[in-house]
Amino acid sequence: MRSTLIAVLITTLSAGLALAGGPLTLEQAVATALDRNPAIRSARSKAEAAEARAEQAKGHRWFSLDLTELYDRTNNPAEVFAFQLNQERFDMMDFFQSDPNHPAWLDTWVTRLELTLPVYTGGKLGSRISQAGLMRDAASLEAERTLQQTAFDTITAYVNLAKAREYAALMETARETTAKHVELAEQYAKEGFILDAEVLKAKVYLAKMDELVDQARNGARLAEAALNFQMGIDQTTHHELAPLPPPPATGGTLDSWIAAGLERRPDLLAARKKLDAGRLEEKVARSGYLPEVAIKGRYDLYDDTILGSHGDSGAIMAVARINLFRGGSDAAAIESARHQTASWESDIERFEEGIRLEIQQAYHDLETARSRHATARSALDAATEELRIREKRFREGLEKMIDLLDAETALREAKVRELVARYDVTLSTWRLELASGANLTDIVIPREATQ
Repeated sequence: MRSTLIAVLITTLSAGLALAGGPLTLEQAVATALDRNPAIRSARSKAEAAEARAEQAKGHRWFSLDLTELYDRTNNPAEVFAFQLNQERFDMMDFFQSDPNHPAWLDTWVTRLELTLPVYTGGKLGSRISQAGLMRDAASLEAERTLQQTAFDTITAYVNLAKAREYAALMETARETTAKHVELAEQYAKEGFILDAEVLKAKVYLAKMDELVDQARNGARLAEAALNFQMGIDQTTHHELAPLPPPPATGGTLDSWIAAGLERRPDLLAARKKLDAGRLEEKVARSGYLPEVAIKGRYDLYDDTILGSHGDSGAIMAVARINLFRGGSDAAAIESARHQTASWESDIERFEEGIRLEIQQAYHDLETARSRHATARSALDAATEELRIREKRFREGLEKMIDLLDAETALREAKVRELVARYDVTLSTWRLELASGANLTDIVIPREATQ
């Protein structure tokens, strides 16, 4: 899994730089998240567990070798006779001179080394190994999806912090403009050009701007904590952000994006792997009707003391077993596997439709964001010019304070709309890339960083 290797390699190349000082870049933020986010570690552990289970399944093809120590104390006539023979302590004279129907108690220790080799299991063993391999592949793909989702969440948090800080700066600038207008109004009121009521209106508007500034600053603090959360570091850590790089270039039709998503989405590919594993369950269930064949070898040491070896014997056996009747449980297992597979197939079909819808929404959201940004830029130019004109007319005594404040509000709102639309274009672009199954880490982190 290439992206997983990337995450490991960039730990020393980028993650350390992200926390060592200097402006935090988007690349460093993502690198740190890939290294420290607990969701990544969890996904990797799950993938490694699935890998181990696949190896465990393969191990069942090999023979098993068990060492057992048995102890038996008995006065059962047949067992005493057999154990004396096995211990190689049987004495014919003692046997005839004693009462064989009422023997003395005999202690026997058996050290047994037993080997079992499966020869044929009706396809059950091979199917289980294949299932484990498919589930291993699915876990690896799910870990890849977690990696890309974490990268996207970190990108989103980084963009949101940049947006929140720019918004806070915009509010602070707007507040400064309002404060200057209040000072100008107070001066005009002293000179008798405007009424005191106009000054009061300006001061009320200034108080509202103070509230907006406080809200914007608090939003920026929360956005920074959210970024630190995604990066897996102390949420109180402060960062200076490097300039936000432009989003990846996007092109192509909606159909091409949907086709790409259905072909490369790791979570969809993982679901298909699980479906393939589920389809094998019916084969496993059918193996219950087929015979099982195994070879067993055994070597025993017998003595009247633990781990003793006064007597020894060995045996090699071929064992064959076939199911004749189990109360219909095998037929029920086959039926259950068939219906479960049909259920999973329906789930996959719905999953694919969900991906189509997700990509369609992301694609149109991006188109809408671009359109809104173009409109917002035009509106911003108009609002800027309107404020300039009204401010000039106010200085000339041709406009009321309320008209000037309205123009300020219009400009502020136009700036906010442009800011939000601009960042929406960026986030919508990344969301479309994620929805279509693109490798975000390859986009954010240059290939030369891992070479």
